Amino acid sequence: MRLLELRALPASSLSRLLGEEKARWLSLLHWDFTPSADLVTRYVSMQALDGYVLVDDGEPVGYVYWVMEDHKGLIGDLYVRDAWRSPANENMLMGAALGQLRRYPWIRRVEAQLMQLSMRGSQVAPAGLHPRIYPRHFMLASVAGVDSARPIRVDPGIQLENWSMRWLDASAQLIGSVYAGHVDSAINDQYNSDQGARRFLQNIVQYPGCGYFSNAASWVALNRRGQVVGMSLASKVASQIGHIAQLCLSRELQGGGAGYEMLRRSMLALAADGCREVSLTVTASNERAIRLYERFGFRAIYHFEALVWETFWT
Repeated sequence: MRLLELRALPASSLSRLLGEEKARWLSLLHWDFTPSADLVTRYVSMQALDGYVLVDDGEPVGYVYWVMEDHKGLIGDLYVRDAWRSPANENMLMGAALGQLRRYPWIRRVEAQLMQLSMRGSQVAPAGLHPRIYPRHFMLASVAGVDSARPIRVDPGIQLENWSMRWLDASAQLIGSVYAGHVDSAINDQYNSDQGARRFLQNIVQYPGCGYFSNAASWVALNRRGQVVGMSLASKVASQIGHIAQLCLSRELQGGGAGYEMLRRSMLALAADGCREVSLTVTASNERAIRLYERFGFRAIYHFEALVWETFWT
């Protein structure tokens, strides 16, 4: 068993590895991973992706890649095939990624949300590098009952409109204010600045990593002054599966029904577009959000962990 740089292998050599990963995403999460796998293949073929491949007797059996953004490294994926999956092999890849990122003096933080990582966060400790661990849930709901979900009368000063790019900057500012001091801003530090939140929103809208964005199923809430005070952003992650990529509401409006109504409308629009189910992710400690989701029939079907490394850079 040995590690090779991703750039050292032809993209075609990853086809079996990525094929198994796509099947696992579909089986576990009802998610078509093909667009993300295609992006990996494309960037590897261009020798433009930083990462490592775990090779056994010439056969790629696992891989990890990362991207760098300002002061932060983001581990985009880490996957090991079923027959080789073990904490030792996953830590081998994780350690290689962290070791390389530590070589860059401007990198002060590393984040990872690895849906297919089999080991628990407490087992993630390559070279003694322990992360902070944030348990999260992957939740799924059928749209079968959304027609019967009772509409809620929202404050008459709040208007709901379909989201569009003209709301990008205002939506980024909303994220910064809503998530200030929130656990999710410790998981994803993009939430801590308008510039970072803008990049976060652009990734949802313009790239397929979180599904194909659905304008028809995405909403903003505007107050009387025309300011964005809430949003529900939705995508399709498979032909019949929708996903709520972001749902947030200004703190003074929380509990008033606007979040419920935006989620209801997003789910209705996804159902009208042929979706049978809708998924979302939520941090386990965010009990208020989980209670809202459970009202729409969402149930946790999978548990994973967000991982953050910071202190070992200092």
